[in-house]
Amino acid sequence: MTSLYTPDSPPLASPPPRGRFIATVAASDAICHEHFRLTLRLPSFPPTFPGQFIQVACQSLDLDYTPEHQFDWTTAAPTSLGGRELISPLALLRRPLSLAGRRDLPDSSVELDIIHRVVGVGTAWLSRLARDDRVHILGPLGNHFQLPPPETPAILVAGGVGIAPMLYLASTLPGRAIFFAGAITRDLLPLNNIAELAQYNIPSVLSTDDGSYAFHGPVTQALEQYLTRYLTPAVIYTCGPEPMMKRVAQIALDRNLPCQISVERSMACGMGTCQSCVIRVRKPDPAKPPLAGKDWSYKLACADGPVFSAADLLW
Repeated sequence: MTSLYTPDSPPLASPPPRGRFIATVAASDAICHEHFRLTLRLPSFPPTFPGQFIQVACQSLDLDYTPEHQFDWTTAAPTSLGGRELISPLALLRRPLSLAGRRDLPDSSVELDIIHRVVGVGTAWLSRLARDDRVHILGPLGNHFQLPPPETPAILVAGGVGIAPMLYLASTLPGRAIFFAGAITRDLLPLNNIAELAQYNIPSVLSTDDGSYAFHGPVTQALEQYLTRYLTPAVIYTCGPEPMMKRVAQIALDRNLPCQISVERSMACGMGTCQSCVIRVRKPDPAKPPLAGKDWSYKLACADGPVFSAADLLW
């Protein structure tokens, strides 16, 4: 996985350009139980950074979703509903998916990796995609992780499908990170993807809640034991289930370690229009608006995030 992001990249003064694109499926591979890695190829794509995401339309570009439907209507009788979304399950909203990697190819085309788990209609549709199928995407969206200062190591903590942005981030930190990945059971660990981190000289610590593989217990327990034994200045990055991320944040705060968190919220638009993905954050100055007089306000996970500092989040 190559990236346009380097340790010397300055923070973005403004969001990078975004747009609507039609991508072609280059590969779709099962990586563990219910999990897939989807590789999308595009002639070009704006610069991307670890932590950003795309919105994927989980509907075929080659199908007409307006079915032919005729019925006789009687005055005062209810109409017969026949929209495609009522006849069979249909994902009406785009799905926000973190970038798991990017490759800029010699012919100037771009490949984007996303990792998803089948949990509903939209992700089930994604899992059935085959090579050369077309997908409509919107992006890149959101802010991104800030790399640690030179000579400062990084600790990456991934839970479940939250492994996606952590893999992309790891590709920008060769020899400078340690990777923690946890899942409920062995069947939900994408072991081959984690093994790919060896090419970046990044060691991995794996855990399963049920003890079916590697460390027996939540990944946060493995993290605590590591920090108890080897605590050194480091920056912690995490993505995964919210209870896990809350615990990682507290572990970092207790040890005065900076921590960046990629939060997850339901998103309808991904661009700040629908205002559906609010998250509560601490205000630097309670006297200033919004919500003057309070020490907190709301921000949007899509437009202001998804990456936030653990010190700013009010879960």
